[in-house]
Amino acid sequence: MVDKQRKPTRKVKQSISVKPTLEFDLWRFYFMWFVVLACFIGLVGRAFYVQVINKDFLQNKANANILRTEKLKAMRGVIYDRNGVPLAISTPIMKVVIDPRDYFETKETFEEVSAALKKQPNSSKLKYQLPKKNLNLDELADAVGIDRAELKKNLNDRPRSRYLVLKKEVPPAQAELISSRNFAGVYAEKTYKRYYPQPQANAQIIGMTNSEGTGIEGLEMQLNERLSGIDGAQTIVRDKHGNRLKSPEVIKQVTPGEDIHLSIDSRLQYILYRELTAVGVTNNARSASAIAVDVKTGEILALGSWPSYNPNDKDGLNNKDAMRNRGAVDMFEPGSTMKPFTVAAALESGKYTPNTVIVTSPGTMRIGNHTIRDTHNYGSLTVTGVIIKSSNVGSAKIALSMPYSTLPTFFKRLGFGQRSAVKFPGESGGLILPPSKWNVSEVGTMAYGYGLNATILQLAQGYAVLANHGVKHDLSLYKLNQQPKGEQIISAKIADDVLMMLEQVTMPGGTAKQAVIPGYRVGGKTGTAHKLRPDHRGYSQTEYRALFAGVAPISDPRLAIIVVVENPRGQYYGGLVAAPVFAKIMQESLRLLDVPLDKPLDTATAAK
Repeated sequence: MVDKQRKPTRKVKQSISVKPTLEFDLWRFYFMWFVVLACFIGLVGRAFYVQVINKDFLQNKANANILRTEKLKAMRGVIYDRNGVPLAISTPIMKVVIDPRDYFETKETFEEVSAALKKQPNSSKLKYQLPKKNLNLDELADAVGIDRAELKKNLNDRPRSRYLVLKKEVPPAQAELISSRNFAGVYAEKTYKRYYPQPQANAQIIGMTNSEGTGIEGLEMQLNERLSGIDGAQTIVRDKHGNRLKSPEVIKQVTPGEDIHLSIDSRLQYILYRELTAVGVTNNARSASAIAVDVKTGEILALGSWPSYNPNDKDGLNNKDAMRNRGAVDMFEPGSTMKPFTVAAALESGKYTPNTVIVTSPGTMRIGNHTIRDTHNYGSLTVTGVIIKSSNVGSAKIALSMPYSTLPTFFKRLGFGQRSAVKFPGESGGLILPPSKWNVSEVGTMAYGYGLNATILQLAQGYAVLANHGVKHDLSLYKLNQQPKGEQIISAKIADDVLMMLEQVTMPGGTAKQAVIPGYRVGGKTGTAHKLRPDHRGYSQTEYRALFAGVAPISDPRLAIIVVVENPRGQYYGGLVAAPVFAKIMQESLRLLDVPLDKPLDTATAAK
């Protein structure tokens, strides 16, 4: 029986989810790909920014921490004499340098790790990070040999600097010892120190370099670019503690400096300097200078002055006057050493021969407001006699008998009044007055070596022309590997005639008997010139310049030598002071050059 009061069962409505549509799935798909693509583009953009746009900045930041570029110093070229003897060489030396920034960063790391170790004493990781560098500045100062307080001050003044020189010219053994003590930020750079094996004799020609190896005097300065070479560079990778991670990588090769071969013969140079020192000291002179030239080539075999200096001693460079190359820099009135050129001009004019007679009586001559005087009244002299007796009056009369332009023009042709081909630093050009000043007074005094200024180089050039049969070769301080082509500027006959006159100056009756050399025929001319007063108001009666210019051997001249002694005390005549110096230098030079004798050797005279 059915229970009619039973409530009917309630039907539960079934939950049904909406079936996704195709459009909804595509939208979700595109959104996911958009997110992925955006992330990809962001990563690519970031990578592009880091690796391309900001590459240099980030690379420099990294390099600043681990990469150091060091300069590789080029070795300076050697200066040799003509025989291959070194006159200037470079020896390896070290420079001790510190990187202040590296030092302070290492110190900061040490302090931070040390503080952390106090909190975690047993932390092996922290112990590994502790820099194993010596941070004691007092020990560093003592090892290098500098003041402790000065070192600390320099570091504190430049804490962000990457380069601070502690000491230059440190011996390699000492530099190695400093490096072995593992000071933070300290390393040694290889450089070179210039050394001069024959210092005083060559100093005024060779010159010197400064502590950085740059030429500051003489040929070292003039040839600095050729001698210096080109420095190289290498990179060194280090960790943050300064430890080298790999071997250095050379990024620029070193180009060594060029070697230079001079015309100088160091043997002759030594002899020349020795004799100049002797005459300077003996006569209490202000200075003494000389030059020796190979007349066949124009090569300068020796050139020097006393007093000189030692370029190896940088602390002894107080006498700047001694550092001048007087042979090139100083110009002066050459006095009677110019008379042979006056005679050569006269012979070239056609108005004179060696035997033409000149009346010099009464031994004086008035031109304008100036009186020309001879030491004696020589009466009538031939042109040759004017040279032998060194007559000022005879020379002036010869010069004034020709057009005023003749003499100064002839002197210029020989090279006076202009710098020589040597072009030495600071070289003087001498002085010949301009044509507007060529009057009777100027030409008359110019004839015997006053009223013009010359250098030792110019005098040597002129006498080399006379000795080389009138052929001029430009002077050279560099060794020539082949015979140079000369220029015939005076006829060979005129040059030879003047040379014969110069030989008679050294014979009995001449003014230069002390210039005679056993076994060789010698020719030359003395000069004794009054010096201008310091106020340029006339000439001093107490200060002189003693000169001698000569050549040998006369039969086949090889050398021309000029000697100038400034302010000798006591004896001051060129024949007594300068001629003996010429004889000593010439005799030993001819012997060393194996020049054959050209006259019988007087054994008794030679022994004496």
